[in-house]
Amino acid sequence: MTKWLATALLLSCGTQSQAAVVSQFIETETRQELKAYRLIKAIEPQLQQVYQALPMQHKLTVVYGAQDGPLFAPEVMQIQIPYYFVTEVLNRFTKDEYQKTGVSPKAATQDALLHTLGHEYGHAYIYANEIIVLGREEDAVDTLATLLLINAFEDGAEIALSAADLFALEDEDIDELVEDDFSDEHSLDAQRYHATICLIYGSEPEKYARLLAGSEQGTERGTMCEQEYARQNDNWEKLKSRYLAK
Repeated sequence: MTKWLATALLLSCGTQSQAAVVSQFIETETRQELKAYRLIKAIEPQLQQVYQALPMQHKLTVVYGAQDGPLFAPEVMQIQIPYYFVTEVLNRFTKDEYQKTGVSPKAATQDALLHTLGHEYGHAYIYANEIIVLGREEDAVDTLATLLLINAFEDGAEIALSAADLFALEDEDIDELVEDDFSDEHSLDAQRYHATICLIYGSEPEKYARLLAGSEQGTERGTMCEQEYARQNDNWEKLKSRYLAK
């Protein structure tokens, strides 16, 4: 029988109601799983901030140690995150010596996890509120995850930057693109990287000028990214006001 450790995070949605995001941890069986569990537990307060940045009234369960994922399962209103996903991300950052950027592999893993949970929370939010999405929902929730981080934390853009770098690292693993890469529900890792970088730059152009410094069309792209961030941030404010839990 599967054993569970559960933590309920009650998130205030104004003075009239509360909605709960419940975290469930499947009991760990290996040292690697225990390490992943500890990495997750250490950022539970930050996870709460992510959910509070865009609260919803519907109950949602986040299952850590699930068999598959990361994914959102609408039929049971669950976000499922395997321990092995956290381990794989940590190993990737460690292998690439990510600490040379000034961010430790452990911290970068936690950053990427925050972005991933923001992404899956975006799916849940869209489903729960029956929000119409024209175009790829995966792209929409990538944008939403980045905006969630920027709006939830003072250093949210830095957190999103670690997640963007993970997309770039995963892109390096691809030797040759095949047809399935283009038909996948997600954009290519390189596209996800550039889309996230664009929003980060657009949020503070002077601070993040270096992100576009190597681009041949730096000035033009910079202007486009500023406009894209302004447009998406405006959409963010409209989303909050329209679907605010009551």
